[in-house]
Amino acid sequence: MKPICTLLLAGLVTLSTNATFAAEQTMIVLDASGSMWGQINGKPKLQIAREALTTVLEGVPVEMELGLMAYGHREGGNCNDIEVIVKPAAGTGAAISQAAAKMKFLGKTPLSASVIKAAETLNYTKNNATVILITDGLENCNADPCAVSAELAKKGINFTAHVVGFDLTDAEGKQVACLAENTGGRYFAATNAEELRDALKSTVAQPQIQKAQPEPLVIPEATIALEQSESENSAQAKTIAIGADFNVIWTGPNTEHDYIDLVPLDYTKTYGELTFTYTKEGSPLRIRAPGKPGIYQVRYIWRGTDNNRHVIAKTNVEITDSEVALVAPDNVQAGGVIAIQWKGPANKGDYIDLVPEGFKRTSGELTYVYTTADTETDVELIAPTKPGVYNLRYILQAADQKRILLSIPITVTEAIATVSAPEKVAAGSVLSVFWTGPAGKNDYVDIVTIDHKRIGGEITYFYTRDSEDGESHPLQVPSKAGEYQVRYVLRGSGADSVLAKQAFTVTEVAASVSVPANVQAGSAIAVEWTGPAGKEDYVDIVPIDHNRIGGELTYFYTRNAESGETQSLKAPAKAGEYQIRYILRGSGQAIVLAKQAFTVAKPEASVSVAATVQAGAMIDVTWTGPAGKDDYIDIVAIDHKRIGGELSYFYTRNAEDGEPQQLKAPVKVGEYQVRYILKGSGQAVVLAKQAFKVTEN
Repeated sequence: MKPICTLLLAGLVTLSTNATFAAEQTMIVLDASGSMWGQINGKPKLQIAREALTTVLEGVPVEMELGLMAYGHREGGNCNDIEVIVKPAAGTGAAISQAAAKMKFLGKTPLSASVIKAAETLNYTKNNATVILITDGLENCNADPCAVSAELAKKGINFTAHVVGFDLTDAEGKQVACLAENTGGRYFAATNAEELRDALKSTVAQPQIQKAQPEPLVIPEATIALEQSESENSAQAKTIAIGADFNVIWTGPNTEHDYIDLVPLDYTKTYGELTFTYTKEGSPLRIRAPGKPGIYQVRYIWRGTDNNRHVIAKTNVEITDSEVALVAPDNVQAGGVIAIQWKGPANKGDYIDLVPEGFKRTSGELTYVYTTADTETDVELIAPTKPGVYNLRYILQAADQKRILLSIPITVTEAIATVSAPEKVAAGSVLSVFWTGPAGKNDYVDIVTIDHKRIGGEITYFYTRDSEDGESHPLQVPSKAGEYQVRYVLRGSGADSVLAKQAFTVTEVAASVSVPANVQAGSAIAVEWTGPAGKEDYVDIVPIDHNRIGGELTYFYTRNAESGETQSLKAPAKAGEYQIRYILRGSGQAIVLAKQAFTVAKPEASVSVAATVQAGAMIDVTWTGPAGKDDYIDIVAIDHKRIGGELSYFYTRNAEDGEPQQLKAPVKVGEYQVRYILKGSGQAVVLAKQAFKVTEN
């Protein structure tokens, strides 16, 4: 449901252009709830309402006695924030418009209390009183507007309420329309500023002395039948199981707000139904049965030309109980699987749930499983982790409410588990964890810091279903030295719990890396290293100011070599200061165990071609340079800045330093350049370049 805000215009208008009223005072009740800041087509609803109010007041006779009441304009969340701001008097239209323009929009919507106070201020039990309500929402102060309006109509001399549903859905409008219908008023739907103005204009007329006689109401024909019926006599009850969906076949006028509803037998009101569906959904349409057995009525509700709702067709239906059964073990271990066999209505939305013993509500369950017609009659639920007595229940999802059809007890017994690991292990190493326990579907063994209390946030874990009870399972130890614990976590319905835990210490490990202090860009670097050589450990090269793990220019895994064995990494292409690092990767963490700075120097290189060449001709390129494995010489346009996108190239590894090579000149006349490209780890740079021209043949 949308946020709630309401504008009430009390006694401001008449019913139609030919309607006449006895002279009376008028009270305008303006909703100042916060939801009036909501927008329609980019314009705040409060602004639309103010403008509509001003327009209406400009058309009201000067002699009409008007007053202004507001609620929610002084503080938020207070259902008693209701105040008469302008007392009813003649010629107050301008004062009311000015007060509305200055008003703050803050609070709640005591819709019913405001209508009552407006009526009492107008002395409705002795004088004529009319209320026109413009609302974009519903009562939110624990009151029933339908009951309030019925009581006001009963006590009032001539009390009438009209309602304009401002930006309401059909279903929401239906809930406030009873204010009008119970008092002989009208309901109008307005979804934008123009429709709001039109609704107000259609109800404004000069007040006269005498009330007009209403035109005769012509009731249209309508029929209702149940698709499952075995009898064509609509007065005879048909049998439907509790909570079941059934089809209603209908004929009728199908006006915009017509609907088919379900109510208790002999229910006469046209609001407060158990369920309803609009006729615009077509025939047949679906209705859901209530959750309690008995005789009910299915009715066609017509929105008449008098703008009131009328019952124009109805038929009885008998709602009967359904068979239901639950079969489950008397006892189950905490966190274990509960095997359940069931029988029941299997209506859409029905389910079996598990709750603590004595739990009465039909929400807040620990766990549940749906029992629709498509599900198997054998289902499973996971038991809670806390021992005790619980209830398995079959919940019927009916039209009027959820209903507990059956409840059986089940006892959850305590589960026991153990975990065992060495007292001390090296950082980043693999730890063998021995465990015993219930091995529930979602149970797991984890590693956390020694002061970690909550479930979740583990550094690493394995599911017990992945190994046998009593069997060891590997877990990688954190890379940071310190105190930790290994835990058996039981996962059940509602909450998880730690069944067993053991503390252990992660000890520091050492590593070293060594490279020459100065290397040439793009060259191969001999890396000497020592370290634990964990499965995910690696040695990388990064810029000197690079502090985080990741983003390396190049690396090798230590698992691919023996500790102390020399490995090779390619130097970066860009000259500058760098560092080589040993990275220890443990569970959930990675740290730098060792590092060494080194300098990358720019190597010498040169390229030379003729200053002018013919289009498409073969060009002799003379060059010198480091001739790295991936170095190359290319031709690009004179204004080409980036690496890549070359027109032609050759790898320097395919020729000796200084040995001329040939490249084909571009076919398009223009300015170009030949370049020596050095490719190092994660980088590529231009070491040398020369411009040349391509001319026509």
